[in-house]
Amino acid sequence: MVHSLKRPRVLLLFFFVLTVLMMSIGCSSSSDDDSIFKDMTAKQIFDDAETALVDEDYTKAIRYYEALDAMYPFSEYSQQGLLDSIYAYFENGDTALAAATADRYIHLYPRSKNVDYAYYMKGLADFDQPRGTLAKVLPMDASYRDPGTQLQAYNDFSILVTRYPDSPYTPDAHQRMVYLRNMFAQSELNVAEFYMKRKMYVAAANRSSYLIENYPQAPQTERALVILVKADRAMHLDKAADDALSVLRASYPNSKALKSL
Repeated sequence: MVHSLKRPRVLLLFFFVLTVLMMSIGCSSSSDDDSIFKDMTAKQIFDDAETALVDEDYTKAIRYYEALDAMYPFSEYSQQGLLDSIYAYFENGDTALAAATADRYIHLYPRSKNVDYAYYMKGLADFDQPRGTLAKVLPMDASYRDPGTQLQAYNDFSILVTRYPDSPYTPDAHQRMVYLRNMFAQSELNVAEFYMKRKMYVAAANRSSYLIENYPQAPQTERALVILVKADRAMHLDKAADDALSVLRASYPNSKALKSL
């Protein structure tokens, strides 16, 4: 019994010592890595970061931009360095850091002539943030997935389009907003159809109404009106069904669904 108690203690002591050694090695190598910036000026760090960015060595560029931010946060290069680091993070696949850095730039420099670019990059980063391993592997319709940060991307692009209509980034932002709007509408339609198939008419009508009110210009609005008519009729809400049918006829006079309603 004495030996069986000692063995776990010895193992625990071994792992503790190993952990301390690993941490010491990590800290030592980190210190060694950071020592290259010790005698560098803000301009030198910034210039090296910019060179790395042009050479598409984004990992190195990020390292230098972070050093510039830590060592010279109020230098004349800090604002441009922070802005360029957004792009470096994005191209390096660090979309969450790109979005966070863009958000930081917007708060620090709200009147900057480049703030429209920060909103655009924040939108792109939120638009592209991964939503799990399965989303990368399975060929699934995006409308069936959790929208995640894409809701935030829509808001980012909306601010850009509204506040900076003449920005060179606005046309692309607008196109992405249309795509996202249609995807959100399709997601609502998927749920409405799910409820309709299971004869959950109240839920189907609510989802359809939400889609119609919030995404009136989306292509899915036509189908949502059809579901609303059928759901209201199933619940014997004849007046509501007739109103929805009138909207369908006025908005989509060539709808094939009119023949079956």
